[in-house]
Amino acid sequence: MVKRNQLTVKFAVVLYCMQLFCFKGSIQAQPKDSIVVQLNKNTMLQGDTLGIEMTLQDYAKVAKTATIQLWIENIKTGRRWKFRYPLINGYVNARLRVDSSMQDGLYAFNFLLQKTFFTLTGKAVNVTKEDMFLNYVMISKNKQTIVDIATLNDDSTFSIRNLLFKDSAFIIFAKPRQKKKNDLLVNIKTILDSAFVPAAAVTKFISIGKAINELQIKMPDTAAYIFNPDDTRYKILMPEVLVKNKSTKKLQDFANENTTGSFTGTDAIILDGLSSDEIANAPDLFTYLAIKVGGLRLETDNTTGNQSFTWRNQPVDMYINEIRLDPEIPMSINPSDIAMIKIFRPGNALGAGAGAGGAIAIYTKTGQYNKATNRNYSFYITGYTGLDADWKQ
Repeated sequence: MVKRNQLTVKFAVVLYCMQLFCFKGSIQAQPKDSIVVQLNKNTMLQGDTLGIEMTLQDYAKVAKTATIQLWIENIKTGRRWKFRYPLINGYVNARLRVDSSMQDGLYAFNFLLQKTFFTLTGKAVNVTKEDMFLNYVMISKNKQTIVDIATLNDDSTFSIRNLLFKDSAFIIFAKPRQKKKNDLLVNIKTILDSAFVPAAAVTKFISIGKAINELQIKMPDTAAYIFNPDDTRYKILMPEVLVKNKSTKKLQDFANENTTGSFTGTDAIILDGLSSDEIANAPDLFTYLAIKVGGLRLETDNTTGNQSFTWRNQPVDMYINEIRLDPEIPMSINPSDIAMIKIFRPGNALGAGAGAGGAIAIYTKTGQYNKATNRNYSFYITGYTGLDADWKQ
């Protein structure tokens, strides 16, 4: 468990949405700020790794922490890929591996500078004047966990600044005097996903494919390339649609869409929160599971009040949306917001470091499975691209 004030560079909470830029025309570096981008090669084959070195000039005066948005565009089709990197003290060095699925062609790498770092802003809708702050727990995909508070302003707004994490995470908010059922309603946003004009921009060109490189096609001049965020030349083809029998249960559809890897195991006990109201009507999650699943033993820490399970005298691993929870972290999930629970008996290891006492995987309602009446206190969030990442179709 890591508390935010113990971190040198803190985790970031960001809601990764489709970015809409409010600029058009050629990508040119702005004179007042300057970024320098160095690539280790400009002709590549599938399977190669591209080294990218990004530097913000005079960062001490411009921004000690900033963000580089990288939009890659296929020159011919217009298809785009989006990555983003943290600039800390004006520098970042990343590697991007070209997957075998990438098509031959010419690609424009558009590096766009935002002189801001991850900042999550929000508003608590249903709090009282006595509520001075919100508790929050954030679990990142690499199993790092933060427990902290977000101080509320007089208008019930809050801001969590200068946070950093890789890939995705799950964040849960709760009131300070939270009852067993979390009824908090929160709205959040981040400036990194809002419309912006880049403070500086650089475009580089890369060719992929043996045939293209052997023909020694002349690379386009950056001044002639026009990057238009509203360009819709590329039409995304819908994936093959599998027509399912009407009798297929909603739970099975949810499981197919939301379980991955070892969590897809068929030997788990599955509890349905979509087709049945049994979970939703439970007084609280831990009591419900202790009664429902034979062999589970509910333990309560007398010091912290946190609850946990043991099975055959071994601790049970807990997961939310396939992200492993720190056993010291309190979990405040409203039973009515749970879509499915999978209980894996002792002997099932879901990953490295898994214990011998089995596991409980809790999945919350998302997308089409989420009702308009559900509370908004938990969110999936996406952070910065890892310094070693894959570029795939």
